[in-house]
This record gives sequence, structure tokens and C-alpha cells, in this order.
Amino acid sequence: MSNLPEEPLSEGNGWIEVEEPECGTGRKVTFFWLIALVVLLIDQTSKAAALAFLDRMHPFPVIPSLFELRLEFNKGAAFSLFVGGRWIFVAVSIAALFFLPLYLRSLFQAGETSWVYPVGIGLILGGAMGNALDRIFRHEGRVVDFFHAFWGRHSFPVFNVADSAITIGLFFLLMILFLPGLFAAGFSEKVEQDVADTVQDR
Repeated sequence: MSNLPEEPLSEGNGWIEVEEPECGTGRKVTFFWLIALVVLLIDQTSKAAALAFLDRMHPFPVIPSLFELRLEFNKGAAFSLFVGGRWIFVAVSIAALFFLPLYLRSLFQAGETSWVYPVGIGLILGGAMGNALDRIFRHEGRVVDFFHAFWGRHSFPVFNVADSAITIGLFFLLMILFLPGLFAAGFSEKVEQDVADTVQDR
């Protein structure tokens, strides 16, 4: 006998809607926390390496005239925006630690099934926590930045792994909001199977 839940026919479109099992939602929540933790660890490890091996006066060229490793200290938000307001940014990050998991769970309760949500929100949370640790524990709340992209006289603000994770996470959420067709069921099913295999291996 099949253990699948009932499959009511939705009105007007002819598609069969199947309620996602609770275990599937649990895997997504686990994946969300795993992504946030990995981003946090990579961010803090890379910052420690930058402090140990980079010299503020001597940037390390990676791609000549395009990209280099340049040690900088930022008192603002991501990409050196909104300088000042150290404890405001800390408060926002702590609020995100509580709000984002609740927001993700509310999406699942509302019927969302895409893996893009735990990926995107996990990236944002991990990045926010990475920069928050700098603001709390480093001297004067300075965030360590070291990625620098530039072209001729045009220079992009120096950034770090946490900034990159936040940007990519926001990009994913905007993509699924405005271009949901890009994330077809086949994509979600493939990611779900990959994550299930990873969790099982661990």
C-alpha cells in the first residue's frame, strides 16, 4: 500500500498538488542552518588568513589591473556603505538571527517548496553573522575586508566573503521572486536529492 499523502486535484489547472512530507521540510531547514554555518566558518577563516598574511601597504595582485587582495578595515555596512552605526548593525544582525529562520518556516507553512529559499536565506544569515562577529569583537567594531575589484580609474568597494554571501543570497531571492520559471521542479528535486545524499553520508 502506498504511503503517499492524498493528491487532490487543484481547481482550474489540472495539476496534481501533493503536500510535501514533513521530513522534506526538515531537510530544508537543516540545509539552511548548514549553509549559514559554512558561510560563517569560511568568512572567519578567510579574515584570519587576511590578517595573518596581507599587508595594508602592499596589496597582493591576483588578476593584474582587475582584482587584488587588499587588507582594509570597514566601520560601515557591506561594501563599506553607511559608515558608523556599529551597534545598529549588530542589532540588525541579531534580529536577523531570530527573524530569518522564522521567515523561512513561514514560507514552508505557506506551501513554498523551492530549495532556493533555504539556500538564499542561509547565505544571508551566514554573511550577516560573519560581519556581526567582527563588529562585536574586533577593535572599534572594524570589519575585515580584503577582496578588491577595479578597472582603470573605477574601483569597487573592498569586500569580504560575508558581503559576497549576502549579495548572492539576495540575488537568489530576487530571482525566484521575479523569475520563478527559472527554478523548475526538476531543479528543486535534483537539489533535494543531493542534499539528502549529503545528510545521509554525514
